[in-house]
Amino acid sequence: MIKKIFSALLLATSLVACTDDYTDWSAPQSNPQEDAVTFGNGSVAPVGTIDMAALADGQTLVQVCTITAPTASDEEYSAQYALTIDGTDIDMDANGNVKVADLKTYIESNYGKAPVERTLNAKVTMWVNNSIEAIKISSDEFQIKAKLDAPEIYPHLYLIGAPSEWKPTCTTLPFTRDESQSIYDNPVFTITVPVKEGETWFAFADDKTVETGEWSNVFGTREGNGKNYIGQTGFFARRSELPSECGDGSFMITVNGDAKYMKITVNVLEGTYLIEKINFAPFIYEIGNNTGWKTSNPLSGDGEGNYKGYCWMDGEYKFKPNGEVDKWDGDWEMVSDLGNNEFTFDANGNSNFPSLNGFYEMNIDLANMTAKMVEVKSITCVGNHNGWDKADAAQHMTYNKDAGCWELTTTLKDGFKFAMNDSWDVSWGGANGDPASYDNLTQNQGKDLNVPEGEGSYKVQLYLSCEGYNKVVLTKQ
Repeated sequence: MIKKIFSALLLATSLVACTDDYTDWSAPQSNPQEDAVTFGNGSVAPVGTIDMAALADGQTLVQVCTITAPTASDEEYSAQYALTIDGTDIDMDANGNVKVADLKTYIESNYGKAPVERTLNAKVTMWVNNSIEAIKISSDEFQIKAKLDAPEIYPHLYLIGAPSEWKPTCTTLPFTRDESQSIYDNPVFTITVPVKEGETWFAFADDKTVETGEWSNVFGTREGNGKNYIGQTGFFARRSELPSECGDGSFMITVNGDAKYMKITVNVLEGTYLIEKINFAPFIYEIGNNTGWKTSNPLSGDGEGNYKGYCWMDGEYKFKPNGEVDKWDGDWEMVSDLGNNEFTFDANGNSNFPSLNGFYEMNIDLANMTAKMVEVKSITCVGNHNGWDKADAAQHMTYNKDAGCWELTTTLKDGFKFAMNDSWDVSWGGANGDPASYDNLTQNQGKDLNVPEGEGSYKVQLYLSCEGYNKVVLTKQ
């Protein structure tokens, strides 16, 4: 049998078997945008800037270059093309067309979603075979310029209306966003504000609204004036873009003893909103490596979304709205690390909170979705027995991880308390003004404690968890 072969295709080369061991036929080099580049004995030329905002509705293919294909003497050959960008292959046809979705995905994955012009270093790759042998032909490197289609969005969002003022220029209630990412990579804003009984009307404004001061640039609900959804996702647009039947599209929430706050989540890239009614539960919970991810530690709330608790930390952790071990619905994970053990978080965020080791005070603000972890470096048993010296190292207690308490053996008199980190900023005493209330210590407002069996030497064991769970055990020595 006589084996058919391809022509030299301008450059002398040897054919290889149909394996991955193909040979590049041309070395890469840089060229001005509109210059044609070598492609075997053919050529490739870019087509100018590709603006995805200018593509027709429903267009699925876009031309990124024109191709003059290399020639072959074997008329029975077949060819397959790809656009190769920095080592990534995208399927392409013989006319230099690629799928709009494929090109968009590549740009978003490597450069982000911002609608700015990107310069992509590319080659055209062609695999040619005649069912017996195959070769790979790559063009010289050329540049493609492309710009994503994205809506006009701005880096700041504000809540206007009854919670603040009905002014398009009002900026007193800004939404928050993880600003470690660009607005196009993370377009989600949140805000939590108190709500009163009855109806509360409001709207959104952005930097463009504030700059122009025009009501037409205020955002309203596409569901219609006061007809926005509560607890499910809806859509919004500038008032100038709303259908006439929507009116001005102002948002409204009705409270009838069923909420103290509302939380609003807005995705400005997708044009969606979610409004949720919030009543803060009395407790939330920490769970992590410190308990083998099996049990949880409570944090008590003040009814306004602020929670505080204490526990030994030993690795990564997260917070949950419930104390059930196997129930993870709505658990809170870290979004961003603000430094100094302060974090932002959200339901199903980016990751567990980073590892800590030691005893910590946990401070959670659910209204603003922030967490602050404060290391408890010392607990002082302070009172009449040491002249009320809150920084007395001799009265520093030692944490017993096995027993889960702070311990000290010392001589006590009537009138003592416990102070954290050598300061009166955080202290514990008798609950409800009771000097004998050992089982339910109160933070910062506690009464001076008395000793149960008179002055003497006592082993003091202080158990700290959260309000309603703090206690001291005294054992006379």
